[in-house]
Amino acid sequence: MAAIASATVRLWHIFLLIGLCAALYFPYLASTPFFDKGEPREAMAVQDIMNRGEWLVPLKRATDVPSKPPLFHWSAAAVSTLAGQMNEATIRFPSALYATLGVLLVYFLGGKLFGADTALLGAAILATTLVYGDQALSARVDMTLCFYVTLSLGLFYAIYRGFLRSGVWLYVFYGLVGISTLAKGPLGILLPALVCASLVLLERRWDWLGKFCVHPGVLLMLILGAGWYVIAVSRGGEGFFSRQIVSENLARFAGGSGHSHPVYYYVSYLFSLGMPWAVFFPLLFWDYGKRRWFADGDKLFLGLWFVVIFLFFSISAGKRPVYLLPIYPALALLLAVWLRQMAGAGTIRRWLLRLIALNAVLVGAALLLITLGALWNHDAAWFFEPIGKLLRAKDRANFFVVRDSLADFGNLFTLVALASAALWLGLGQALWRYRLRAAAVLLIVNSILFGFVAHRIVVPAIAETKSYKPFMAQVNQRVQSKPLYLFGEFNSDPVLFYRGQTIPMLRASVAEIAPTLGQGQRYLIMTESAWKEMQKATPALPAPLFTSSGTGPEGDARLVLTAAR
Repeated sequence: MAAIASATVRLWHIFLLIGLCAALYFPYLASTPFFDKGEPREAMAVQDIMNRGEWLVPLKRATDVPSKPPLFHWSAAAVSTLAGQMNEATIRFPSALYATLGVLLVYFLGGKLFGADTALLGAAILATTLVYGDQALSARVDMTLCFYVTLSLGLFYAIYRGFLRSGVWLYVFYGLVGISTLAKGPLGILLPALVCASLVLLERRWDWLGKFCVHPGVLLMLILGAGWYVIAVSRGGEGFFSRQIVSENLARFAGGSGHSHPVYYYVSYLFSLGMPWAVFFPLLFWDYGKRRWFADGDKLFLGLWFVVIFLFFSISAGKRPVYLLPIYPALALLLAVWLRQMAGAGTIRRWLLRLIALNAVLVGAALLLITLGALWNHDAAWFFEPIGKLLRAKDRANFFVVRDSLADFGNLFTLVALASAALWLGLGQALWRYRLRAAAVLLIVNSILFGFVAHRIVVPAIAETKSYKPFMAQVNQRVQSKPLYLFGEFNSDPVLFYRGQTIPMLRASVAEIAPTLGQGQRYLIMTESAWKEMQKATPALPAPLFTSSGTGPEGDARLVLTAAR
């Protein structure tokens, strides 16, 4: 009976976690068009698979092998094929799916190590961590890498601890590590290898060094990991090798490759990306160090998972905040264990928690004030006016776009703000009384509301100011199959994606192009600034057919469509 009850509890937990991920990720897959630099770049490789049927080595712009391996692109193309269409939702779907599977992996690993209740909390913490939720909705390769690193490390530790005893599991482990190189390159091997080696060395399990290093599965890993690269190099030649191996990996680690930052760069991002749970990180780190919790093997493994990967990326010259994503599954479980095992509170810890509680109360009071003001003024975004006056002109435009979007939601936003205010006030009370588990539940629920506001209101409003999707819909309707060209320098990836095919670049000077504009059977897409430059040279230049409302990924490239002879 106990086993049946335990199985029922685990099944219930799995349903809860799937429901949580379903609420956090999947409703928002199609809520925003592509508007940044990263998503259209990856989407073009998916589009190439769909257009040319070239799965093995998909291309960008039908000529260049992309800078990232194709595992994410294959996943998105498979989803698009099954759905019978390709759009933002089908291309983002793999990230949301990998994120959900990653949450379940953390639950299964945590259940083995610390029990079902702690595992449930850890998985929910991961699902609601800011950077994790953000990448679950991004058509980029980072969530794919995070999932395979989590799966590889979880499988390694299950073998290491003896949970999985059959010899076949080592082959599965090496196969997964080999496949994970197709997510984001050699990191798929390097990150798990560093963590596993650190654990074996610290615990002085010398027998495992030989067991892992000379196992036949190493050959399987190398075949799976290097096989695709050999094929890609044979097709892409020296250019592919230089870009993907040298620039994207070696040069980025050693020299930064455009993303150079100091060694302490990630300290602040560790906390900002880990919100809302980062409020507990200082106490978590203090207690784990002071109480020597890492003397416990399971916590040691999770601690190494976090520390080794964090240090690796800190040492690397090239840094981007999203690189830290693979550390958060381990941090989520460590925090869950800490929250459930903290029985007493010392004086310093209690006052620190009460300081956090006061901040939570201030946030709740501000939201309550906003709600009451909205009810009084019949304007859900009334509070934006005084804040907007303090911003720079460049930021003020996006700020008021968000304001107008919030106003459109009217009473719904007011209800969300009221519910969030109640949750923040409740969080403050729970922290003041040192009820950490209750505080965790309140943070999880608040994260669902935050996700609604961010992904249904704020991000779509910002995307509306930058995306070229509406402009390209007009272009496609007007141009249809007639000749279309690009002119000038701007980020054309989203233009090409929404066109659905490659667009040739017109190589000519402004002086050569300007006289040809007007009536004709050809069409040109260029930046508004380039068109104005032509207008100066040719004052009688006809007005553009269309002008984009979106300003592009950098916010500085409004586009126009013109006819030409």
